[in-house]
Amino acid sequence: MKKIVLGAVLVLLITIGGGVYFLLSNLDDLVKSAIETYGSQATQTTVQVESVKIVLQNGSGEIRGLTVGNPQGFIGQQAFSLGEVSTQIELTSLSEEMVVIESVRVLDPEIFFELNAEGKTNLDVLKKQLTAGSSESSASSSQESSETPKLLVRKLLFTGGKIHAKVIPLNKDYELKLPKIELENLGGKSGASPAQIADQVLKVLTDRALAEIKKQGIDQYKRQLETEVNKRIDAEKKKIEKKVVDKVGQQVGDKLKGILNY
Repeated sequence: MKKIVLGAVLVLLITIGGGVYFLLSNLDDLVKSAIETYGSQATQTTVQVESVKIVLQNGSGEIRGLTVGNPQGFIGQQAFSLGEVSTQIELTSLSEEMVVIESVRVLDPEIFFELNAEGKTNLDVLKKQLTAGSSESSASSSQESSETPKLLVRKLLFTGGKIHAKVIPLNKDYELKLPKIELENLGGKSGASPAQIADQVLKVLTDRALAEIKKQGIDQYKRQLETEVNKRIDAEKKKIEKKVVDKVGQQVGDKLKGILNY
């Protein structure tokens, strides 16, 4: 009987040991997959990571080649490229419900601003998608609370950033400097999901980039293009109105105009 019990314990230990070994040996890939999954959910675009290196002995981490894809309707492949990201994790928190990340430092981030022919910008569209993704995340947060890890990021720093601004209809390109960005206590006292943290960070990046673009006067082209688009829409409405009047007469045409808000 003792031999059977001892054998069962050995099998259990080997199984646990194998699981721990698998987790540790694949930790970098697991973190890479998590960033791509949660990031893509938050942005509703494609988030990709080139490589991840986690050193558990001192809680440090390095992420390279993190990119956020452009929303649909824009020609560029990327909206953000975060360059080199270094992190420091509070090791004692790994066994807690909330994982504490002491610091995140992003070196040489790049933001690719694009204004298309319709007067829309990729950063505005991305911001709306982030808001929509955040709402969906909040709606399902009660179901995921027991499964999704909670994070607290004490300090986040962006340095050496650049903004590449492109006005497609006018074939104009601009290179701007992204001011240093410092954020603290992302996630709050109770922490937040990885998707919510990504949402917070990208919204701040988007807002700061748009503020810098407005400061440089590039947003004037957005207003001009919106005016031109509205003029084209009004012209198309008038064409439709004329066709309706020609076919059904002025009286019926006026009624249709009221229904269709012409």
